[in-house]
Amino acid sequence: MIKIREILSKNIAILHSDGLKVYNAIMEELAQDKHFKLSFEGITTSTTAFLNASIGKLLMNSPEALNKMEIVSAEESVLEKIEWVKENALDTGKRVAREDAMREYLEHI
Repeated sequence: MIKIREILSKNIAILHSDGLKVYNAIMEELAQDKHFKLSFEGITTSTTAFLNASIGKLLMNSPEALNKMEIVSAEESVLEKIEWVKENALDTGKRVAREDAMREYLEHI
């Protein structure tokens, strides 16, 4: 089981960089090719920035991970955000549009 609170050593999951730490832990579990739980126990606040960097990135790179990961101990508001992140990560059209917009933006700064 991956316990977000233990990885972050705090009860908030809000930063993109924290999401990347959790993403790396998830990738280690996936490398073992087994089912696992991602626990939000003790997490009082979670942002889409964190969820995009952890779960969103995971789904963009490994959509099949949904079949191996169970999210536990998450508040309803977090589960709603996760559904939004999943939808955006798995929608190729939205992803391409975001990447194009970001590329265009970076070309002009």
